[in-house]
Amino acid sequence: MAIITLTAFNVLRDSIMSRLSILLLCPVFALLGCSRNEMDRQAPTSDSTQSGTLNLVATTGQVNAALKKLTQGTDAKVKLFCGPGVDPHSFSASTKDIQAMKDADAIFYNGYHLEAKLTNYLEKTFADKSWAMSNAFPADVRLDWVEDGAVDPDAPYDPHIWNHLPGWSVCVEGLADRLCEIDPKNEATYRANCDQYTQELKNLHEWSKNQIAAIPDQRRVIVSAHDAFNYFAEVYGMKTIAVLGIGNDPEADIKTMRDVAGKVAELKIPVIFMENINNPKVTRALQEASESKGWKVAIAPQTLYSDDLGEKPPQDTFIGAFKSNVEVISDSLK
Repeated sequence: MAIITLTAFNVLRDSIMSRLSILLLCPVFALLGCSRNEMDRQAPTSDSTQSGTLNLVATTGQVNAALKKLTQGTDAKVKLFCGPGVDPHSFSASTKDIQAMKDADAIFYNGYHLEAKLTNYLEKTFADKSWAMSNAFPADVRLDWVEDGAVDPDAPYDPHIWNHLPGWSVCVEGLADRLCEIDPKNEATYRANCDQYTQELKNLHEWSKNQIAAIPDQRRVIVSAHDAFNYFAEVYGMKTIAVLGIGNDPEADIKTMRDVAGKVAELKIPVIFMENINNPKVTRALQEASESKGWKVAIAPQTLYSDDLGEKPPQDTFIGAFKSNVEVISDSLK
């Protein structure tokens, strides 16, 4: 009987000690769990989160120029995809570009299908952090993108919206709003920079109107390789004729070349324009085709900046490139 009682006592003792150990260890595990959860909450999701620097991507020079202006005075870093001489219509993302989009806090692009080969990344893969300038472009001044007499339902609007300075100013204001949402601590800086930049754009618009007004009415025709200046023509009372269309197709068919040359000869257009991103052979071929129609047309001595900006000042800024275009057009057609 004594042996049974001792055995029962030992079992009871072991049970009590086991439960006591668990009770003593529970608070320790709880503390460890809380510490781990706190570490998880504080762990930076990216280098920009850790450093406080905003990492941004801009697809085009025009978007990049606006971002640079608006983020002055902050620690934001902007990576540009389509630099001088790069056509955004045909730009494809490299492995490094894809990684840059993945690492970015926000991606800003033109929209209206300008960056055609980035569509899947901008509208699907990274859609949650991508924003198009075209989102803020006024609907009442949009121009249809017409190719071969029809509008493409996937890309219904002309994407060269920066050539409409009043509309582009609204886009810049929308960009400022988006930056304030992403980085509210710098809202005052973004707002002040936006006010300054939109005033600069307004001044540029007024100056451009005065320059174009000096061109005789019958000479107000911009003949270029691809149709990038429809908004410019709409705002400043001009017309456009192009060989390659809005989408900047790589080659022009013979019929289109002959038709454009016929219009140049019929209207007695004195000058045709080369673009910084286009093969000069297209413009020279148009010149030869016009001569075959009995009209000798000159090629402007300086190129126009259609879808990109220049490499050197002052054309390396949006305002500088736009002003250069106005000067080349007005000086050539007066």
